[in-house]
Amino acid sequence: MNRAQAYGDGLFETMRVSKGRVLNPEEHYFRLLAGMRILRMPIPSHWNPDGWLADLKTAELDATRDYRLRLSVWRTGELGYAPEPRAGVEWDVTATPIDGIGYPVPVLRPELGLFQDHRKSAGILSNVKTSSAVLYVLAAGFAREQRVEEVLILNHENQVLEASKSNVMLLQGEEIITPPLSAGALRGVMREVVLGLAPSLGLQVREEVFSPFALQSADEVWLTNAVHGVAAVRKFRKTEYSSNRAEAMQKLVIERAHLAQFQ
Repeated sequence: MNRAQAYGDGLFETMRVSKGRVLNPEEHYFRLLAGMRILRMPIPSHWNPDGWLADLKTAELDATRDYRLRLSVWRTGELGYAPEPRAGVEWDVTATPIDGIGYPVPVLRPELGLFQDHRKSAGILSNVKTSSAVLYVLAAGFAREQRVEEVLILNHENQVLEASKSNVMLLQGEEIITPPLSAGALRGVMREVVLGLAPSLGLQVREEVFSPFALQSADEVWLTNAVHGVAAVRKFRKTEYSSNRAEAMQKLVIERAHLAQFQ
């Protein structure tokens, strides 16, 4: 048993590998390091932008397949809450084949539900993909029970923060509305990419929390994550949505993923 299993003393990074290459590596790299610093974990000396990619061993994967790649990192040392003063880190990489090449086109069209059994709190730890993922496990299990693909996760004021596997964005007119990190939303890589690309579609960005009722007046509802890019919600309760702007954003996401390289 390691400390990630015993206490959730670790974090993980989920990436999409397409044609043997990690998509959006720079964003994943800096999110990983930011999370390790928040958890006060030592960063391996060779984990520069090239060194950490070498440890992912994507060259060993079939370049004709796409993969969901998970990098799990945990603190070493004996069990007991207090970390040892000179504890290091260990890591593991798991690759799972997925259908398709690159982000889906047309975009995925999930049905969305609402998870209300448990709430998520604000705080800097809420922005990190730690090994303590019980909330997401319960939310994803609830989604399966309800026969929907995704469910919204709320804070203690019944405001939307994210979904069980994605960040959430509302499209209203020429504006994207998404919960801010300060409210407790996960620091999603695709969230960062999409918000950076918004001006290219003539869209303004507003970061604020909103209630589930706000989805009724949205033109489109987007779910973003590193594996599927942008998904456009097909239905939430009795409200149905279009996907035209989501398709346009996905094209920009794909173009950026193929052009992005470390300088």
